[in-house]
Amino acid sequence: MKKILLSLLLFFTAICAGAQGVGSITGKITTPDNKPAPFATLSIKGTMLNSATDSLGYYTIAQIPGGKYVLTVSGIGFYPTNKQFVVVAGVSQTVNVTIRSKSNELDEVTVSGNKPVVTSSSEYVSKMPLSSIENAQVYTGISNALIVQQKIFTLEDAVKNVPGISIASGSGFQNTIDYGGTSFSSRGFQTKIRALNGLANNMASSADVANLEKIEVIKGPSATLFGNIISSYGGLINRVTKKPYDYTGGSVEYAGGSYGFHRLAVDVNSPLNEEKTFLSRLNVAVQNRNTFQDNGAFSKSVFVAPSFSYKLSDRIKINLNAEINRSEDGGQGGGILFSLSPSYIKGYLPGVLKGFGVPDATAAAIIASAPTTIKQTFGSNNIKDFNLDPYRSYTSNDLTTKMSSLNMNAEVHYKISDQWNSVTSMIFGSGNSDGFNTYLILVPNEVPALVASLPTGRVTFGTAGADYFTRNGRKSNASLETQQIQQNFIGDFKIGALRNRMVVGLDYYHLKTTSIYRNFMGSLFGIPLDNMFDQVKVSGNAPNYYNFNAVRLDDALQKNPVTETNFGNNQSVYSSYVNDVLNITDQIIASAGIRIDRFQNKGTYDGITDTYKGNYNQTAFSPKFGLIYQPVKDKVSFFGNYQTSFTNQEGTSFDGTAFKPEQAMQWEAGVKTSFFDGHFTSSVSYYDIKVDDKVRVDYAHPLFSVQDGTQVSRGIEAEILGNPIPELNILLGYAYNDSKMTKADALIEGLRPAGSGPKHQFNFWIHYHFNETTPLNGFSIGTGGNYVGETLAVNLNPDGAIIIPSYKVFNAKLSYDKAKYSFGLRVNNLNNERYWVGLGSVSPMMPRQYVGTIGLKF
Repeated sequence: MKKILLSLLLFFTAICAGAQGVGSITGKITTPDNKPAPFATLSIKGTMLNSATDSLGYYTIAQIPGGKYVLTVSGIGFYPTNKQFVVVAGVSQTVNVTIRSKSNELDEVTVSGNKPVVTSSSEYVSKMPLSSIENAQVYTGISNALIVQQKIFTLEDAVKNVPGISIASGSGFQNTIDYGGTSFSSRGFQTKIRALNGLANNMASSADVANLEKIEVIKGPSATLFGNIISSYGGLINRVTKKPYDYTGGSVEYAGGSYGFHRLAVDVNSPLNEEKTFLSRLNVAVQNRNTFQDNGAFSKSVFVAPSFSYKLSDRIKINLNAEINRSEDGGQGGGILFSLSPSYIKGYLPGVLKGFGVPDATAAAIIASAPTTIKQTFGSNNIKDFNLDPYRSYTSNDLTTKMSSLNMNAEVHYKISDQWNSVTSMIFGSGNSDGFNTYLILVPNEVPALVASLPTGRVTFGTAGADYFTRNGRKSNASLETQQIQQNFIGDFKIGALRNRMVVGLDYYHLKTTSIYRNFMGSLFGIPLDNMFDQVKVSGNAPNYYNFNAVRLDDALQKNPVTETNFGNNQSVYSSYVNDVLNITDQIIASAGIRIDRFQNKGTYDGITDTYKGNYNQTAFSPKFGLIYQPVKDKVSFFGNYQTSFTNQEGTSFDGTAFKPEQAMQWEAGVKTSFFDGHFTSSVSYYDIKVDDKVRVDYAHPLFSVQDGTQVSRGIEAEILGNPIPELNILLGYAYNDSKMTKADALIEGLRPAGSGPKHQFNFWIHYHFNETTPLNGFSIGTGGNYVGETLAVNLNPDGAIIIPSYKVFNAKLSYDKAKYSFGLRVNNLNNERYWVGLGSVSPMMPRQYVGTIGLKF
């Protein structure tokens, strides 16, 4: 009854107000480069009426009596701006205002907690401007404000702030242009950073954040708008670059710290004409770092990123940016692999025993008695029991790899009408890498014991454990070129009373790669095997410890060469897509989209015959649907989505049936909230991903494959961003994932895939900036951390799993920031946790590290 009376009271109050002759104003507050100004404060002079813009810069002020007024727009980091307007009774009118940022205050405000550190809107996630609470898909946008707050310099550190993302470096080589770069696990699937401003940048390139405005982590299958080139079934990671602004400014920052860390970063911005229609910005970062291990490993990089913006008219604007990166790594290695599993050894034993002249019957008995599980072989299934020393490298720092890359990106924005805009985007990327690829393989004791005992006729497998590494190496040379052009028509219009926001897109993508691997014939305790340089003791005295170096590896490549392996890809993708967001009512939003993708692959390049073999073409469809209900407009949003993706597959089954693309489908439901003008946001969701048509071994016809595999991945993700007072930021995240191969090869069926990451993980960040009312004005403190549950380096039937233990890592920072200068101190791995990460292989991570910074702003 009370609710009914309250509703009636509000209803009659509104009627009475209308009878007295009131109106309202709505509009958008933007910066000179037409970017939204979120969370700006608005007030009407001479009244008590006020408001604030949302995350996209929109505002509404109602119940204004008729008359002339002055609207004042202000905010930290902006010059106050006034605009006159007239209110007509019963009329709602639009009042848009452009405000100018204060160059000297912007850097200070980004670290003070006055700006949200996670963005709540994006123009790339949906290929149109759309706030998170209106989007049925889940994503997290890490802003430059958080990067500055945390005093971090790499993408790897930045994405640690996102729930459900963990590093899974994998067994790939970290500094090769084609397969390099850090791998991550998201929703049970691997993904890499392969998107730049919404386009495909499908190569390993700089992980520096020097030129980034934000990093968008988009969750779940996303092929409808991004295709399958840069997105995995778990999502994708998109880098959004900084854009020039219309006044002269910039900064210089030097950072130095433990383990030979040195970094110099410069950010310079300047208009290039008096009209300030031609703008430029240059970001440069030069960085050197050493290792905590015993071989003096190093990494050097130079990163240059110029960008330009040219406003031809009120309708046409062009953005140009480039990334030039050169790096050299020495002694980094590819981690420790566990490829000598019981199943592998048993599969290789028949040939070994035959080579020693062992009769078939005896060989069968030996194979049957060999260890069958990882526990039986290594004595444990947890690497914490393997006696691995993270401070020993087992390699030399003259085993180097060099990489260089160039990215050029252009965007042409054309305003067709008040309802339609055109965005033409292009990207060109090229790169190459050259050098050594090295890695270690942990050798179970059964291998040397078996080899030593075979000549005696009394076969033994020794004691469980692993006392040796075999050191492996090869040389590689790779080059890559990629191009993409994308045309989007973006509309915001009404059909009747229904608002539609639509994108219609056309996309062309091309990739060409050439990779040459130079191998040699080595041995494993006398057994001939490719690329096995020698065996070295895991611990204790190792007389041959320093033998694994560039001179000796080059010598092995020359004296015992095997056929070079030459791989190459030449593929093109032609796509079209459409996605529509429909406001059925003020509270109900529906979305639907579909992509048609034509994939053309010339096949694998054969350098001997100078031809491509195994060419194939495939067509794939990728629909998506979303539904949102907002019981409280722009504050509470219940959402659900159906999203899809695919992966092209080559080859045919035993009966000659050509394989079709794998298909992934996700169902997701959850709730998003945004309170206190966007200063307190949250999201909670449950997802269910199923991947069908996976290609697996056909055990009835072992030389062929069959396409009937299935993988499922289910989980929960939650994120809270709180800015309860201007000086305080709180970021919390939790994720749970359950993945399983429900139908697959016998080796992995029914198991959690090794690449699916941890089941449980948690992240947090708390930051406080002291304001001008306190004696500590300018100081800020922050602390954060990550808990990552157990992950699996290997998981096979009947071998079992190799477990990488869970870990907890905490970080902290202290800084002093003023308008013209700043000082900072960050401690990474504050608790000095000894931990490992990896997939297939494992690598030790950095112990406690201190990094100090000093910056000048102008």
